[in-house]
Parts: sequence; C-alpha cells; structure tokens
Amino acid sequence: MELSLTDEVLLLRAQVDFLLERATDTQGMTQRPVDWTALDADAAAQHWQHLTSWVDWLREHYQLREAVPACWYAHPPLLEELSALQASWHGAYLDPDARAGDGSAWHDLLERTLQRLRGWDRTGCADGTHRPDLPNSDDTDHPHRDHHIHFDLQRRQPRPIGEQP
Repeated sequence: MELSLTDEVLLLRAQVDFLLERATDTQGMTQRPVDWTALDADAAAQHWQHLTSWVDWLREHYQLREAVPACWYAHPPLLEELSALQASWHGAYLDPDARAGDGSAWHDLLERTLQRLRGWDRTGCADGTHRPDLPNSDDTDHPHRDHHIHFDLQRRQPRPIGEQP
C-alpha cells in the first residue's frame, strides 16, 4: 500500500511531534547553564533547591568536602562554577543522546573545575585538611546556607502576575 504525499507528510509530522515531546520531557535536554543575575525569586528558589541538593550529592559522592567548601553558595564564582558543572553533568548523564564518552568528558571537566575552585577560594574557606583524630564536622544541617538563600530570594523582584517562567 502506497501512501499519498499528504499522508506521508502527516505521518512524518506525527513522528517529529513524538520526538520533540520526548526530548522536551527529558531533564537532560532542558538543562542549561543558569544566569543567576537574571532570575526572579520563583526561578531562583527552584534553581537553589536543585543546585544545593546536587552539590551536597557531589561533595559526598566524590568525597569533595575539602575541595568544595561548605560555604560555596556564599561565593559567586563558586556558585557559577558549580552551577555550570551541574548543567554539564545533566547533559552527560541524563541526555538520551549523550555519547559514550560524555561521562569521561564530564570527569575531565570536574577536575578542571576543582582547579578553578582552588583559585577562587582565596579566603581559605575549604573545610581544611583531614585530621584522623578529629571527626569531620557534620555540615548536613545548613541554617547559614538557608539564610543566605532566603536573603537572595528576598532581594529579587517577584515575577509579574500572569507572566510565565
């Protein structure tokens, strides 16, 4: 059975719509670097929530408590570096079209990012060197970070009523 040109175009359009819907629903495809200076309070709150959870995971999973200071959120260069690193991680691990080498490329980026973090951390905020006789401090309770984020959200302009994010 041969399809008419109109039927072929309709079938092709349905396939494209399906693929676009699938791509839109994939978190890795929609993750982009964040321009923190352009966010309103609602968008910033959402990004802060995702980024703080991800950085907590990163510091724990890769044992980076000394390399990534607990107060990273209070230093704009560290915030920007970690936010960009998170966007790259999403692309490498959540994008359905990621290539086999994207994970390795992300780890190379992680190494370069950690080098830059050391350069940005001129005030010496790193958690210090490992001391086996003292337990590492428990920095899983984040009242200072929560206060900082709350202050950041308070200074931002609310989204105008009816405007979509």
